[in-house]
Amino acid sequence: MHELGGRADTGTAQHRSLWRSHDFMLLWTGETVSSLGSSMSFFVFPLVGYALTGSTTRAALAGSAYALGALLMRLPAGVLVDRWSRRRVLVTSNAVGGALYLSLGVAGLLHALTMTHLVLVALGSGVVGCFFSPAETAALREVVPGEQMPSALSQNQARRHVATLVGPPLGGALLSLRTWLPFAADGVTYLVSAVALTRLRTPLAAPPGGSGTGLRGVLAGTREGLRFIRGHGFLRAILMWACIVNFAVNMLFLVVNLKLLRSGVHPATIGLIDTMGAVSGLLGSLAAPALVKRIPTGRLTILAGVVLTLAVLPIAFTDSPLVVGGLFALALFLNPASNASIGAYRVATTPDHLQGRATAAMQFSVTLFTPLTGVAGGAALAAFGGRDAILAAAALILLSVVPLVTSREVRSLPTPDRWVVSPQGAETIEP
Repeated sequence: MHELGGRADTGTAQHRSLWRSHDFMLLWTGETVSSLGSSMSFFVFPLVGYALTGSTTRAALAGSAYALGALLMRLPAGVLVDRWSRRRVLVTSNAVGGALYLSLGVAGLLHALTMTHLVLVALGSGVVGCFFSPAETAALREVVPGEQMPSALSQNQARRHVATLVGPPLGGALLSLRTWLPFAADGVTYLVSAVALTRLRTPLAAPPGGSGTGLRGVLAGTREGLRFIRGHGFLRAILMWACIVNFAVNMLFLVVNLKLLRSGVHPATIGLIDTMGAVSGLLGSLAAPALVKRIPTGRLTILAGVVLTLAVLPIAFTDSPLVVGGLFALALFLNPASNASIGAYRVATTPDHLQGRATAAMQFSVTLFTPLTGVAGGAALAAFGGRDAILAAAALILLSVVPLVTSREVRSLPTPDRWVVSPQGAETIEP
């Protein structure tokens, strides 16, 4: 048995700031740039789709295609990430993403952009993301000392919130100049990330072992990854919680936005609510390392779920955008700390040869029901009205806390400095 740590846990590396880590900074900076580009593209996809077709239904096809690509390839990609060189996966996925979005830029420049092209690129982008995300998580385990993993994951979440804040207005500004500019800019950000990743010093070689990359090998590898999650008490409880809460929160956002719109609130004002949530997430990301260090991981996870439930309940009884935005900000503040501690523990207790599959299995399960949130939210709003639909979503969020509270593995999990893991990744707790 040994104390928490990844392969970077050698010598003075344990105490070195992440900002002085060559490989972490390459990973973080490259993907920060790419995330900004992706945020621009996701914002303009439906706008360009509507401009091309004049149909709100068809305008949403690109977003649906992205979700479909991610859903279909999530589990197989996790297996392949555990079979191939993680460095090669990181570089190749960014290069392919760059080529996809640059093709939209070129087509737009030539006035040859079509809805079919837009949908195919979105589909391919969803597939590319399935490879990059688990490969990045596995790479972090190699380049970041184990005790710094919560901080690294917190900074990754800060990156996402910055992209959420900056990407849409920047994408809108570029779109106002030329239709193809946001896509061309996104393509460039992918290539910048790919070039940065070629300079990684850590080998990030393929893990030893594995049952091949053919269909049978992929299926066998998928089953192995799912068995690992099922047999891991903490991850099993987290998966059940995340699956329910992700569905409920997405449904809640939709219902709240539609309820405010029906009450006469201007769409631009409603957009400020998302901004307040993103700012809270960014501030929560900055506070996350201190929170993770001081609050036991299990209690922090449960606390985040309870605060989320208590904060969203009053939203049912107000139409004030300022109050709603403030409550959303409160609800989401602990989310980065909770996610960082959960993610760090999962990385620490998962064997290297299962990192890709564990990440993919968790992401697949969490997003499995996301496509249904729009239907569920719309149906609840039509059947019960805004107040009761929000209360229904809040009830689901409360229900999601049950697997956390009833799990001994979650309740008893201490702060990261007291985690103890075996070389094979089995979890234990320091007495």
